[in-house]
Order: sequence, then C-alpha cells, then structure tokens
Amino acid sequence: MKRWVLIVLLAAVVAAVFAVKKMPRVGGQSVVLELFTSQGCSSCPPADALLRRIANDPSLRGRVIPLAYHVDYWNHLGWRDPFSSRAWSQRQYEYVGAMKLNGAYTPQAVINGSRQMVGSSSFEIYRAIEEESRRKTEGSVRVRIEGRHVVVHGRSPRKDVDLIVVAFENGATTNVTHGENNGKSLANDAIVRKLVRVGTFTGKGDI
Repeated sequence: MKRWVLIVLLAAVVAAVFAVKKMPRVGGQSVVLELFTSQGCSSCPPADALLRRIANDPSLRGRVIPLAYHVDYWNHLGWRDPFSSRAWSQRQYEYVGAMKLNGAYTPQAVINGSRQMVGSSSFEIYRAIEEESRRKTEGSVRVRIEGRHVVVHGRSPRKDVDLIVVAFENGATTNVTHGENNGKSLANDAIVRKLVRVGTFTGKGDI
C-alpha cells in the first residue's frame, strides 16, 4: 500500500544554491541521503534497492532521511518515469554546479548536500553516512499538529540555512514496458513528490 510521508529538513544552502556487512555507527546528527534516479536507467535499480534497504532498516530509522528524486532527462529514451520531474533534474544540475562536476548522471547519491558518489556504491554511502552523522548539529526543528495543519518551528544560529518540508511516497511498484528496464517490475520508496522551502533563518531565533 502506498504511503505518503511529510518530513522536515534543515538544509545548509549549497554554494549558489551489500557487500557491506558492518553497519555504520551512526552518531547524533540526522543525515540526508538524496538519490537522483530514473526508471529509464538500467543502472538505477541496484541504487533504488540500496535506498529502500536503508529506508527500511530499523537501526537507521530517524537517523538517515532517504529521498529519491526521479529526474526527467531519461524520459525520451523509450520510457517516461511516472515519478519524474523537471524540478528534480534542476535540483541535480544545481549540485553539479555547486560541486563543479562535469555533468549530471544517474544513479547519483548526494549526502548532506556536501559530497556525492555513485548511488549504488554501498560501501561509500555507508561510510559517508557514518562520517556525516558525527558533524555538529546545524539547528533544531519542532513540529506540532493543529487539526489539519502542521506547524513547524526551526532554530539555527547560522544565516545560510533553509527550512524545507518534503512530501514523499513509499511502496510504489511499476511494471516497465519500454526502455532499458523493459519487462522489469520496479519497486520504489522515498519518492519525492513535493519540496517546499518554508523560509530562511536570520540567525536571530525561530522561523
């Protein structure tokens, strides 16, 4: 059954904008794992499976925030990813510019907006999660429910931190009938459906 989930992130603005048996000793800082992927990419299913494994690992729940952005630049090669968005491709291009990469590719994992690697590289991803979890906390977020409304308060001493609300979907299965993954049934979790920047901290209190 499909589930929609709302999460709240504190995200530092970036520049201008298993073969692994040992689990990471995750520290106190939550880590954001962003995967840029596409159902039209034959190299992406292993990365999608790794993200799903992390998302469903009880020991990492609440410690790692996995998000899958389905890009749209694969859509012209035989299969239109139903979860793809031009906005997610643009988000990846912003990382390309900020990290001075040669270009966008899939699957690409970005950890805490500060480092990137191939999205199916389990060893590198788990190592990055462990290291990033030990960084100093950038701020705090408080969430409360008032009827049908979600009220969010955040606090950070920095002035380059955005408060972001993300809605994502779990439990989607797609039968692919064309393109590089023709004939496969793909399972996807943590599919980002909406991202909203609520505001930017001034460094003087709540937003």
